[in-house]
Amino acid sequence: MTYKVLSLKWRPQSFKDVVGQDHVVRTLENAFKKNRIAQGYIFTGPRGVGKTTTARIVAMALNAPGGANADFDPNSYQATEISNGRALDVLEIDGASNRGIEEIRNLREQIKFAPMNSNYKVIIIDEVHMLTTPAFNALLRTLEEPPPHGKFIFCTTDIHKVPATIISRCQRFDFNRISQNVISDRLSYILKKENANYDHESLSAVSRKADGSMRDALSLMDQVMAFCGDSIDYEQVVKSLGLISHDLYFEFTDAIKNKNTISAINVIKKLSSVGVPAVEIIMGINEHIRYLLYAGVEGGHSLLDMNDELAEKYVNASCHWDRMDLLQIGQVLSDLSSTIRRSDNPYLILEMTVLKLLEMDASVHINELLQQIKTPGVVFPKPVSSEKIPIPRISEKPTEKVKPEEQKVKKIQPSAKKKIMHEDSDSRSDKIDEKENLDRENSKKVAEEQEKENTSINYSLDDISNNWPTILTHITELRPSIGTILDNSKPVQLNNDFVQIQLSGQSSFSIKMLERHLQWMENEIVQNTSLSLKLKFSQEENDTIKADTNGKKNESHGNQEDHSETVNKIIELFDGEILRN
Repeated sequence: MTYKVLSLKWRPQSFKDVVGQDHVVRTLENAFKKNRIAQGYIFTGPRGVGKTTTARIVAMALNAPGGANADFDPNSYQATEISNGRALDVLEIDGASNRGIEEIRNLREQIKFAPMNSNYKVIIIDEVHMLTTPAFNALLRTLEEPPPHGKFIFCTTDIHKVPATIISRCQRFDFNRISQNVISDRLSYILKKENANYDHESLSAVSRKADGSMRDALSLMDQVMAFCGDSIDYEQVVKSLGLISHDLYFEFTDAIKNKNTISAINVIKKLSSVGVPAVEIIMGINEHIRYLLYAGVEGGHSLLDMNDELAEKYVNASCHWDRMDLLQIGQVLSDLSSTIRRSDNPYLILEMTVLKLLEMDASVHINELLQQIKTPGVVFPKPVSSEKIPIPRISEKPTEKVKPEEQKVKKIQPSAKKKIMHEDSDSRSDKIDEKENLDRENSKKVAEEQEKENTSINYSLDDISNNWPTILTHITELRPSIGTILDNSKPVQLNNDFVQIQLSGQSSFSIKMLERHLQWMENEIVQNTSLSLKLKFSQEENDTIKADTNGKKNESHGNQEDHSETVNKIIELFDGEILRN
């Protein structure tokens, strides 16, 4: 006897055998019980979910002995003839092969004649969306007003390609993808009838691979049984179908969580050695991330379409992950899947992306940052450029400077938090005033000590001139903007411990910038040359004349000096510098 594949051997022969489409079965059964059978039906949905099979069952129920009945005997002569495709009154055609207007005209002529040995003449058109537009138009009149003995059943996977005029003349039924649990239960029932041994993990693997198609699940199980024989286990199923084990996915996410580069790269090599395309690997990892997200929500166990053992494993693993981190990983992989298809070396891009994920920082919630700001006594340190704290020089027209503590207070003072900051404003202002007084006293003491030290040591102008190129090189390395201004400068006069530095071709803004960094330069000179100097800057006479002749031009620019002052404040606030090309 010729072997019959499982998808044909276990094809449903009655309404009760159809699984995963309860809404369709219940509606059709009630229609037969109440004698509300339509002249035309259209079944739409993914492949392998039972559309054509249900159409045949409807034809069997219409032509049941004794009249239309949903509870017909599937072993009757009429049902057997329809099931085997030998019934003369049930015509089943393929829309892809018979898509022209001539074939539709022949159907119109055939349906006019009364059935020979059945109750109804039933026409089943599979893949009806493949018909041409003239063929659909030729079908409209007959479909709207068929003869009393004529019924039409259409099946399609692309309902949007079917004209609305056809859909409006039929009862539409949408077939859903079958869940993994339903497929597993059906496979379990069939394997018991086939006297085969199996484990539940194997059934889950086949169900996931089927992707909601019962026909695909039976075809895959046929392939597995040919590989494993009558004893089916998970490892053999993975080998026979070329699947990726869930253990590899868990090993991958654990490596990302623990920042284990070697383990992560080894997992990618194992995945690529299976022979699965890089795109499918990314899809598998994304599906794994989705399961972890589902398992992390309250009651997430019910959202997982898998066996209880694997679902429990996901629930336990989700406890070690932050939801934002999982979403970030999923977003990176989703962006990768769109670009990796066009790549010549997709596995290389995949490995680079994995290395990127390993460098990803953990997510920080905004509530934690706000709590740190609100917590009294929390100080955010400001980086210092050198070991010694620079002492600010007091200019003739001092500008009001904002303390770092005051800056922070202003930054966290939106209107929504005025009440919170108002409670502690008085106490904080008192502390700020006390700190300012202490800073002034310490600055004066340090300045006096440095003056005493400087007065006791004498240097010649030649010593300073010889060391000036070295000083310029060091300053340029640390602050290129300052070094650019001092590029053509030279010491011209030494008066006690004050050294006059002559500049060439520099603007007033550049000189003010030097004065603002004066204390820093003096400290660097002490650290690198042991010369304790006080610096003064002056322009060449030619530059002064040029500046006077261009005074009117500068006045035409309006508030240029105001802009310079604003820039100075910004640089001082952010402890930055201006870089010039």
